[in-house]
Amino acid sequence: MTWEEVKKTYPNQWLLIEAIEAHTEENKRIVNQIAVINNFCDDNNKALQQYLQLHRKYRERELYVVHTSRPELDIIEQRWSGVRAIYES
Repeated sequence: MTWEEVKKTYPNQWLLIEAIEAHTEENKRIVNQIAVINNFCDDNNKALQQYLQLHRKYRERELYVVHTSRPELDIIEQRWSGVRAIYES
């Protein structure tokens, strides 16, 4: 799915997503294809808990917790301790 498709399918929800197809341009992560792992409505704590469980087990997977109210997926790649961060622009 694209970010636009994800937002339409899961409006105003916290999601745990995986980047299926992505690349880096300068310091921005461009995610072309997304798989939704789980949706959490209003509970970002549960989303973060599941993210941590999966991240510990599958460190090679590119996982993010995001809210679908974001107009764009603004993912700024900052490598420190192997963590990618998402920042609002």
